[in-house]
Amino acid sequence: MIKRYDSHKINKLIDNIYLAYGFSAEQSHQAAEMLIYTDLHGIESHGVQRLIMYDNFIQNGKIRVNSTPEIVKETNVSAVVDAHFGLGQLNGIYSMELAIKKAKAHGIGIITTRNSGHYGIAGYYANMAAEQGLMGMSSCNSRPAMLPTHATKAFIGTNPIAFAMPANPHNFIFDVATTTVAQGKVEVYRKLEQDLPALWVAKDGKTPIYDHNDNTNLDLLRDPDANVGLAPLGGVTEDTGSHKGFGLGVIVEVFTSILSMGNISNEITPTDLSVGPCQSFVAIDPEIFGDKTAIFDKFSNYLQDIRSLPTIPGKTIYIAGDKEALAYQNNIKNGIEIDDRTLEEIKTIATRLKVNYQPYI
Repeated sequence: MIKRYDSHKINKLIDNIYLAYGFSAEQSHQAAEMLIYTDLHGIESHGVQRLIMYDNFIQNGKIRVNSTPEIVKETNVSAVVDAHFGLGQLNGIYSMELAIKKAKAHGIGIITTRNSGHYGIAGYYANMAAEQGLMGMSSCNSRPAMLPTHATKAFIGTNPIAFAMPANPHNFIFDVATTTVAQGKVEVYRKLEQDLPALWVAKDGKTPIYDHNDNTNLDLLRDPDANVGLAPLGGVTEDTGSHKGFGLGVIVEVFTSILSMGNISNEITPTDLSVGPCQSFVAIDPEIFGDKTAIFDKFSNYLQDIRSLPTIPGKTIYIAGDKEALAYQNNIKNGIEIDDRTLEEIKTIATRLKVNYQPYI
């Protein structure tokens, strides 16, 4: 069952949990804010339901509480950051803030970060740049999840790509995995005991799996040696465009792990403490191309023209960011949605850390 909870109270609870782990007050606030931002915008797959995964990583040492990101190579417009296995959200905020600083000074900033951790939704970091009047991009690799076209084993991560740009009435924020769905969405459906509605997961490179009770196969999604994986954007055949999602996943690998000389997706495992995901962060000041206000106005008008197109009866054209803006309005008023299983996970973590959860839920 799913219930709604006051986002401010859940934010405070998550803040207290991160304080109990040993993060500083500022770090705990940043981590909690990012997770609640995600749920407020209707992306439950990467919000507080991910807390159990981060908890496991903190306990086994894959996320290291006292780590500090380090710049290991730098120019006016670029940098390579070694995150030293700190919390992914903190590494992401640090890296995008660095990209924004360079963009404001030199027109563009591009950061590639290695030895990081799962950093949540890529769109959060892209939107950090948009909130500063810039264009932003972010991407991340991950442990193997995607089946390359015609392959029977996963080799590439879900490898999301995000882009954000200021616009009216709200920022344009495009954030997608290069697989058909993020792995977290499969987890949400299983928690809700709902069958998968489309070809999200395939066995032997071609056979769809829909049954949420198919633990024999779905439990293997995190096993790189299994013959089960997520379909690329476009499904599992070239006729439906599988090679496009596959190719985009490889491009993400270039900007994250190849340029940073970090770990590529097939080298990342949930247990090896010496490897971690890699990320990229780009900020661009449109002023290097012309009048930024005019550019943003032209973009806003273009998006509105799309929204105004004739539609299939009963359907609405949504621009990237529209659904999230609507979800935010609803969730900030009525509370964020949390399923019972995730709530129990949060309670268990809080109890172990001696954090009193009762005033918040």
